[in-house]
Amino acid sequence: MRKLPAVSFAASTVLSLAASTAPASAQVVPASAPPSAVKGASYPDDPRLDVALRMLKQGGADACFTTATTVLAERPDCDRAVAIVGITLAKQKRYEEAKAALTRIRDSKQPFPERKHIPHFLGWCLYHLGDLDDSKIAFEQHLLAVPGEPDSTFALGLIAYSQDRLDAADELFAQALEGFTKPTPRATDQSRVLVRMADVALRRDNIALAESILNRAVKASAVQHETWAKLARVYDRQGKSREADAARANEQRILEALGRKGSVSAAAAPEPGPESGLESGLESGAEPKPSAPTSPTPNASEPRSPAAPQVPKDSQP
Repeated sequence: MRKLPAVSFAASTVLSLAASTAPASAQVVPASAPPSAVKGASYPDDPRLDVALRMLKQGGADACFTTATTVLAERPDCDRAVAIVGITLAKQKRYEEAKAALTRIRDSKQPFPERKHIPHFLGWCLYHLGDLDDSKIAFEQHLLAVPGEPDSTFALGLIAYSQDRLDAADELFAQALEGFTKPTPRATDQSRVLVRMADVALRRDNIALAESILNRAVKASAVQHETWAKLARVYDRQGKSREADAARANEQRILEALGRKGSVSAAAAPEPGPESGLESGLESGAEPKPSAPTSPTPNASEPRSPAAPQVPKDSQP
């Protein structure tokens, strides 16, 4: 396991300090309060937390964590600082530690902006820790606060698929795909949903449908190595050897562009994590447009050999 850089405070120490300190007086509102009640409400806060979130959005998880824990050590009554610590730990895949922070802050009455998204990040922690039932509850709680939010809908689809509830998975993935398409298309998210829809088709042994869906995923975002790996396997199962070789070649080029060697088994590919860009209640921004690998052509005598794609950093799993 990669050793994370040292930080100023241990998460467990800072969270224990915050938990043992009575909150300072502040105007709070119930979690179910309408937006008009929240507007203008005060809560313990610190401007450094806004800076921390900007750093997190720019990929500076360690700097964000250090800043948030520093604020929390000085302001143990600040639930927003606990929330940002928990979100950052989730981003760092430190799921047990993140679960502790997010569970404690889930029912906070302080109306900080990120409060409604806490169940989303808690849900991903529980998902990766194997607690599918509580994960499902957390994502459903998030959807009560943010109806139709596509990433939590997608997560519920993954849970349904893991529990072999294929009809529910199909429906949830379709809803997530629509959410990632309207009003603004989010190509990478569309692609990852389509790949899971293909998984459902494969479990039903509908190879032709899986091929069609995976080709849609490639058109949405051609720089996802997992898509090409699964497409190669689908071609293999149909005896389409030239197309399978071309798909594997594209997979390999993407892995090389990411600095990784060898093929990654589609079955062993990592599941998504808390990647929705909800840490500030904002979308993660437009996806860069990389140079895409060329799709295999059934009539070609040889697999095509496109130039290595320019893989954006945001696409790294």
